[in-house]
This record gives sequence, structure tokens and C-alpha cells, in this order.
Amino acid sequence: MLASQTLGGPSRCGRVLGPPLDKIIKNAAWRKHTHLVSSCKSALDKLETLSDTGLSDPTSPLLGISSSDANFVLNPILLALETNYVKVAEPALECTFKLFSLGVARGEIHGNVSNPILYKIVEAVCKVGGIGEESLELAVLRVLLSAIRCPCVLIRGDCLLNVVRTCYNIYLRGLNGTNQICAKSVLAQIMLIVFTRAEEDSIDVSIKTVSVSELLEFSDKNLNEGSSIYHCQNFVSEVMSASEGVPDLKLSQPSKDQELQNVDLKTSKWEEEEIGELEAKEGGVESGSGGVSKIREDGFLVFKNLCKLSMKFSSQENDDQILLRGKTLSLELLKAVMDNGGSIWRSNVRQVILYYFIHVGF
Repeated sequence: MLASQTLGGPSRCGRVLGPPLDKIIKNAAWRKHTHLVSSCKSALDKLETLSDTGLSDPTSPLLGISSSDANFVLNPILLALETNYVKVAEPALECTFKLFSLGVARGEIHGNVSNPILYKIVEAVCKVGGIGEESLELAVLRVLLSAIRCPCVLIRGDCLLNVVRTCYNIYLRGLNGTNQICAKSVLAQIMLIVFTRAEEDSIDVSIKTVSVSELLEFSDKNLNEGSSIYHCQNFVSEVMSASEGVPDLKLSQPSKDQELQNVDLKTSKWEEEEIGELEAKEGGVESGSGGVSKIREDGFLVFKNLCKLSMKFSSQENDDQILLRGKTLSLELLKAVMDNGGSIWRSNVRQVILYYFIHVGF
């Protein structure tokens, strides 16, 4: 027990990364994963030399250590995820969950430029969710929800859409009813987080936990297998409450007048023009003199894509049931947004019409 407690050194990052790196080494197929094992050992050696610094590197993706050290010790986690080998992917997913839920990971995750190592890890997690391994699906959903929930990171743009797409695919193509309900619940919770933050134009907001039983009110009652609803409700609730009690987490949460570490919450000029054009076409809310924030821009992006998915139709000759279920799910998520959202989502004629058709559809 003592060896496990000191594995990874005295730093907070070391305490999170050490045990899973050791487990990856033990579970790896040595001949097949020689480079992975070597990388894990090197990372463990590096972690033993690190301690939490008083000054935080604003460019570092990990709390308390430099950017170069953070990239070095995170690389084996990325390699483990990329193997798609269950025995090494499981501890890598557990490690990634803790990095987000404990507020150790931080910064903006948007493309391969802003925070490349965390971006690659999130993308790798999404790919693991697509390999069809039932035992890993819940772990993937857990990581993705914790990443969106984390107030120390901001997942944006295409990376955010990929997270949503991964949850969609687990729901639509999964073979396990409980996993499908969990995927739907995670999707609804992600929508609630994204749109609540967009409403308040802040990351530091109070988020309520979705009710799984209400999500199955209109469809998917057939997926309920015994205690599935109870299990999925606990699953979502545990992820949402995982960051509670972290002593220094709230110190890194931004207010409306304070920027998140390693994140510029203002949009660039071309991004302002793009979202402005979208608002002009769709009658969106008026932005202030400072332009539209990145938080709201991502809210509009997800909302727009939900609308697109809800309007897809299969041909009469080829009745696509997966497409139909995806369309129904999109309508359900849109209904939840419209029912719980404020004026930002219901401030124009087009959205009122959309709201009407959503209710007619149900």
C-alpha cells in the first residue's frame, strides 16, 4: 500500500498519474507495447523528481508543473489510449477522468494548436468510444462528461462537436441497453452544461443534474433493463459531483471579469464575424459591444448542429432506423434546451416556430 501511495512522487500530478502508469506497465503486452512501457517508465521517473511549484505555468496543461514536463508525462497516457487494447486503455481512461474531475488538467482545448496534448487525448478517448468495446463505453462516457463539466478547461469548436458525436454514436450503435441509456443521459447533461454556461456567459455556473427517468418519457422505454435507470442516474450524478471537495478548484474558476488560466474567452475578429453572420441569418441574440464570447459561440454551434440533425430525413425507399433514432434524440435534446432555456434561445420567430414543431413532433 505504501508503494502505491508514493508512486509518481509528491506532486499532485504524480499522485494522479503514478498508479495508472504503473498499471499500464503491468497490463501491457511487452512485445507489442515496448515503446509504451518505456514511455511509462520514463514518465514515472520524471514524476519522482517533480514537486508542486508555487507559481503556475499559464501555458501548462497540468496544474503545478511546467508545460514541457506536462507534455512528457501525459504522452504515455495518449499512447495507451491509441493502442485500443482494453487492458491498457482502461487505466488510461481512469487517469484521464481524474485529471479532469480533480481539476488537474486545464486550459482551452480547441484544435491541435491551443492545447495539443489535451486535444489529442480527448480525440483519442473519442476514438476508443468508437471501437465497439462495451466494457470501455461507460469509461469513455465518464471521461467525456467530466471533461465538459470541468471548470478548469474549455472544450471548444470541432473538439466539442466530436465529444457530442461520440456520445451519439454510443447511443445509436451500442448493443447494451444500459450503455445506451447512459449515453443519452450524458448527452442531455452535456447539453445542460453547455447551454447553462451560454445563458450566463460564464464557466462558473451552478449546473443541475438531469433526471434519467424524464429522458425516457417519450422514447427508449424499451431500453430499460431492470435497474438501468437507477444505475444511469447514479452514473451521471457521480461524475457531476466528482469535483466537489477539491480545495483549490474554485480558485481557478473564472468569473465574468476573470479569464480562465490558459484560455482567452474573447473571440477573434473572424470568429465574431462568423457568429455575427449566423445571428443575422437566424435572428439570434444581440451581442454586447465586446462581441460574442467563446462560451456563447460554442452554445450557438451545438444548437445549430442539433437543429441540423433533427431535420435529416431518410428516403422512402431506404428507411434508416438509426437516422430516425438520431433525429428523435436531437428533437428530445432541443426540447430540453427550449423548455429550460431563457431568452437567448427563444428570442426570435424562427426559434418559436422550431419550438412549436418540436412539441408537435412529440
